[in-house]
Amino acid sequence: MFSRSFEIQVVRSAAMSLPTPINAWFLTVISAYMVPYAKLLNVVFCSIELVTGVLLLLRKKFLVIAGNVLSAIWGFLIWVFGEGFGGTLTLSVVHLNLSYPETLFTGFPGAALLYALISVFILVSFKKRFLKEASRLTAILIFGVGALIQLLPQFFDPRVQFSMFVSSVLMGSAPHSLVPYIVKLASWAFFHPVVANVAEIMASLSIAFTLILNKKAVIPLSAVYLAFVWAFGMGFMGLFNGVATDLGTPPLLFVLVLCATLAR
Repeated sequence: MFSRSFEIQVVRSAAMSLPTPINAWFLTVISAYMVPYAKLLNVVFCSIELVTGVLLLLRKKFLVIAGNVLSAIWGFLIWVFGEGFGGTLTLSVVHLNLSYPETLFTGFPGAALLYALISVFILVSFKKRFLKEASRLTAILIFGVGALIQLLPQFFDPRVQFSMFVSSVLMGSAPHSLVPYIVKLASWAFFHPVVANVAEIMASLSIAFTLILNKKAVIPLSAVYLAFVWAFGMGFMGLFNGVATDLGTPPLLFVLVLCATLAR
């Protein structure tokens, strides 16, 4: 995080997903300001996130509101400039020289967007009981769209199914103890791409429909599936290898599900 390689490799790759005018401007900003001052900027970024977390933990209402405002603004900025709109504009990610749309397995629609949305829902809920319904509708939309995206022909390609699982291993984010199991699963998906993709689609649709029916069974259902995606699709985002920049979308989607079912 304190090295120039983070800005060059991570931030610059996200910038490539931005629309052309913003892309050109932000690439200039990265080269002229972010790379030379990488250590200083990382201290600033860490401070913002630390202050946000502390404010959210305090009991005074106005401090919690301030924390959520800061979280919403910072989350949206990270979603745009750090995650390139979560790939929702280009609808593509490249792994193993294959280009295919972003899915829940690759981080759709972007973790930072979920941080921002949850904070906005909490802010609105201070005056109106908005959190439960907003979380439910958002979760239904994400799981539903995630399933629809995987109906595209690319996801029935054995190479894409293999790539979706093995990419966390190649990027070094998967824990070493989990690597053999991820590779075995990726190999199975390669030889059974239709079965694998249909299972992924059905899992997302099952969660979406259970949310529509407003059943609490969605909690264990989503917990199992999202834990599977987080572990085998994302390698826990490098959390156990010391390379994580955030938790990824699965834990945040589960928070949305909990808000949709348990919030009053």
